[in-house]
Amino acid sequence: MIRPIALHGHTRSVTRVKFNREGDLLFSSAKDSSPTVWNAQTGERLGTYEGHNGAIWDIDVNFTSTLVATAGADQCAKLWDLKNGQCLATLPHETPVRVVAFSHGDSMLLTVTDTSFGCTPALHIYNLPGTSADAIRNARTEYRPMFSHKVPEKITFAHWGPTNETVYFSSEDGTIVILDIQQGKEIVFASPHKTEIKRFCMDKDYTTVLTASLDQTGRLLCARTLKTLKVYETDKPVNDAAIMPSQYPIIMLGGGQDAQSVTNSSQRANKFETRFFHKIFFEELGSVSGHFGPVNSIDVSPDGKAWASGGEDGFVKLYHFDEEFHKNAAKLNAI
Repeated sequence: MIRPIALHGHTRSVTRVKFNREGDLLFSSAKDSSPTVWNAQTGERLGTYEGHNGAIWDIDVNFTSTLVATAGADQCAKLWDLKNGQCLATLPHETPVRVVAFSHGDSMLLTVTDTSFGCTPALHIYNLPGTSADAIRNARTEYRPMFSHKVPEKITFAHWGPTNETVYFSSEDGTIVILDIQQGKEIVFASPHKTEIKRFCMDKDYTTVLTASLDQTGRLLCARTLKTLKVYETDKPVNDAAIMPSQYPIIMLGGGQDAQSVTNSSQRANKFETRFFHKIFFEELGSVSGHFGPVNSIDVSPDGKAWASGGEDGFVKLYHFDEEFHKNAAKLNAI
């Protein structure tokens, strides 16, 4: 039995959960204005990053666990000192910011902006004046994007490719694209889903992409061609996906019906679960429930020993895989 630690630090729906590279810290953002950092072992709330006015749509932590970035509905992205919570820099945008992501090497920051105020959706890349908190704090610079790419459809999520030469992004029309930053061109385009892709992730080797869509499926794509390799079917919208970084062939999907659809759904669909599937044979292995609303975000620690979920109910749930799980998961490699 995998028992969660319930982390209650948000007053509104959780939008993102994210482990740092070492796996000892867990970060969460929500529709309140207080991004939070937690001890990933005990669930202790270590602090918040105060300074936004409105919902926080995304949060990221850099490779060395010194900087935190947040994306706000208040039309700005912010950089924070991870240790003391000080706001180091504010990057103003013309519309709400949907996504933030540090590049490999932490030298750049990727942001995504929404459709609003007559502006079209866009992806932006900023050069950072340094990779440490002191470098950002002492910089005297006006942050302007060194690269921008506008698209007609709302961008739902974006992720750096295996190098800083490409960016993957998904849209509300069910498409996913590989963008070549050097050329400024979309070099690979695919439409794996019928409706909106809520989020996607990549495995640690950057060979496959796992998508989560409102069409009630997750799809495993070839990272080079974006061709569909596997389809994982559920009976409810999927909001996020994760690939186990350990040796086990397991993927995870989290989601659930929104409040408007719950009364017209089956009893199973009313359960807000994270579901586990065999990565190769795409059969469902099990599920874990625990939220009182849709699961909006899931993440697995880099060492594969823990995972977390963030829900519409405002809770973050922290799980540590027990010996029984590892014993059963190890058997999958023998199949």
